[in-house]
Amino acid sequence: MILKYFAYYRFWSPSVTGVYFLFIFCSFLVLNSSFSAQATIITVPDDYKKIEQAIKSAVTGDTILVDAGSYLLGYGNIVIAQKILTLKSIKGSSETIITGRGDRPVINVLDKSKAIIEGFTITSKVDVDYSVLKGGGIYCASSSTPTIAKNIIKGNRAVFGGAIYCAEGSSPIILDNEIVENEAMTSGGGVFSFKASPEVFRNKFIANLAGNSGGAVFCNRDRAIVTNNIMWKNKARFGGGVACDRAAAAILNNSIIENEAAYGGGIMVDGGPVRIINVILWKNTGDFYFKGYSPFSKPAFSNISDGDFMGTNGNISIDPLFKDLQNGDFSFQEKSPCINTGNPEPVFFDPDGSVSDIGAFGGPKAYVEK
Repeated sequence: MILKYFAYYRFWSPSVTGVYFLFIFCSFLVLNSSFSAQATIITVPDDYKKIEQAIKSAVTGDTILVDAGSYLLGYGNIVIAQKILTLKSIKGSSETIITGRGDRPVINVLDKSKAIIEGFTITSKVDVDYSVLKGGGIYCASSSTPTIAKNIIKGNRAVFGGAIYCAEGSSPIILDNEIVENEAMTSGGGVFSFKASPEVFRNKFIANLAGNSGGAVFCNRDRAIVTNNIMWKNKARFGGGVACDRAAAAILNNSIIENEAAYGGGIMVDGGPVRIINVILWKNTGDFYFKGYSPFSKPAFSNISDGDFMGTNGNISIDPLFKDLQNGDFSFQEKSPCINTGNPEPVFFDPDGSVSDIGAFGGPKAYVEK
């Protein structure tokens, strides 16, 4: 496009205009090449011994590659202020462990950052005060849009968001993570979303704990999209799997199994138009609890073990025939009643074009067992 306009001005405009445009065009090339030259690959521990040092030296557009090893962070942990930055392990989450100090988020993503955080075990010390902490593992500040992918986020604590806190106005993408054994004193043992718009998909939430609401995920007046996740053995007082408080969240194609709560072991909804479609709720201590008036939040095309909604909105209550429930394999046996029995609208179709399966292995973003 720029070359097209350059040609136009060169041959059809007065000479002064042509020279002026040539100057602008050349300036654009110089500035663009300057930015490209600044964007570099930084390695840890070769270029810098510590991850924090590498991040402080980085500029927008840089990629930091971290080799296998255990990295104990210093005071302040990791703060990502760059608008665009990739922080990625070389050998994957099981071999690359980041341990934070525990008195603040292990990774703090600041306003307007589009950072990519991929391939780490993210954990923190638990022998310090965390009584005011939001986001034990990762904090997503207002207007930030990070991508958090392929990590193991384990053993973190906070008041809100044991693993991840999504602040007002943030819209992180949280995908393909294992979010395990995190704890929130109040709400969101795994993820806490406050007036945010996170997309939370294809994660495993296992054995997270919240003192009040949302053992795995808590949606507070937000617009979260929670799809194709496995939530297993999480605990809270309200909503062992998911708790929604005046939220406009979408809970789609999740498998929510053996979670515990005094009210709503599977899902708790307290007001708001929460959409619940193609979900498996199985062997939770009470699959649903509607605390407030929620006329638009009735489940549809879901398999619900307690049978409360059986026969309405396409819901069933039949053994899903998981391959190995005891050991956490929630893919289906060949004759599972959840295969091709989800919402028949094309927008929910499986990747192969068939009608959506119910649960985490169905729908356009179907979970793929690694």
